[in-house]
Amino acid sequence: METSGTTTIPKNSESNIQTVENKNKQDQQRSTEKEKLVRELTDMGFSKSLVLQIVDNAGDVPKALIVEQLLTTNPGPSENIPVVEDDGDQLWEDVTVANKMVIVINTGLKMSVGKIASQAAHAALGLYEVIKERIDLSSDLISWNEQGSRKIVVEANNTNQLIKVCSEGKIHKIPFFCVHDAGLTEVEPNSFTALAFFGSDQELKPVTGKLRLLK
Repeated sequence: METSGTTTIPKNSESNIQTVENKNKQDQQRSTEKEKLVRELTDMGFSKSLVLQIVDNAGDVPKALIVEQLLTTNPGPSENIPVVEDDGDQLWEDVTVANKMVIVINTGLKMSVGKIASQAAHAALGLYEVIKERIDLSSDLISWNEQGSRKIVVEANNTNQLIKVCSEGKIHKIPFFCVHDAGLTEVEPNSFTALAFFGSDQELKPVTGKLRLLK
């Protein structure tokens, strides 16, 4: 009896093989995308251990929401993020009062003057509410109000720089408030438009002392 040397693979087996191959490709793609995301977030100045922890649990959560979680999570030990270098422009570091509020605007978004004003107001009011809830800052808040509620507005060149400045503030444990716009007018939804810090000259100088005044 003659037999053929060709082996016939059942159709359901071919389908199973194809399913496994597709799954392997998807897993490889997810792994590549995860590595890219981790690299981008650590380049922004976040602790790699914290990034890995949050990314591993994030699933398909958008990058913007992961950044928001990183900004609102206690970082623990982290590598220091360098302060923005002095490029020779006018600085505000010699302005001295006991406490001040520093508002940082994301100028990379090319917002109009009115939009910048509204985002600065959101940052200031949001931070004020944060400070009011801090019993340890009550005396600082009183003296700040009595001294004219000094506010200074500086600029970050883009979102990455704004994130780095915010991360540096967290490392130094400075009270802050971040503004993410709803995206109804000039910018994309959830754009990181501004943030505000509150503290003394000594506390703020390592974080925002080299940022240029907004002009």
